[in-house]
Amino acid sequence: MLHNGPEGYGWLSKVLHWGTVLALVAQFVVGYAMDVDGGGRGRGRGRGGGSGRGRGRGGEEGYGVLDDRLLTLHVSLGVLIIVLALARLAWRRVDGLPPWSDRLGARQRTLATWTERCLMGLLLVIPATGLVLVLSSEDDLLWLHVAAHVAFFVVLAAHVALVVGKRLLPRMW
Repeated sequence: MLHNGPEGYGWLSKVLHWGTVLALVAQFVVGYAMDVDGGGRGRGRGRGGGSGRGRGRGGEEGYGVLDDRLLTLHVSLGVLIIVLALARLAWRRVDGLPPWSDRLGARQRTLATWTERCLMGLLLVIPATGLVLVLSSEDDLLWLHVAAHVAFFVVLAAHVALVVGKRLLPRMW
């Protein structure tokens, strides 16, 4: 079934949801792989003087083709995540959401609504701030990029806890 219905989400919503999950997992794996020494030095050009901050194409000793490929993949995944998030928002406007599960009380419905809204917003903020960081030589938005990551993991934990705790996964599976 294409459309969302009483039994749960339709196949298009499921494909967009799980495609986003896969893109996010890949994005975080690549992003953390770029940070090879744990000190931010794996991200590229740096600022000289060993600061290791900044993004770009090479510049510090020990970085080269692999770093460029990881950065290109990281940026491509970021763009894909933005596209998927916008597609999900558009599809929700067209098809809406399925009815609430009987397993959710009023508080859980509020939690579900806000975790989904926050996750959708963060699916735009994280890659957008990342793109700005890649395209500029400044780290002015680094704090926002990092804070959005922290917020993402906190909100994701609440979302997963609700889904698992209330046994709602079959609606999206």
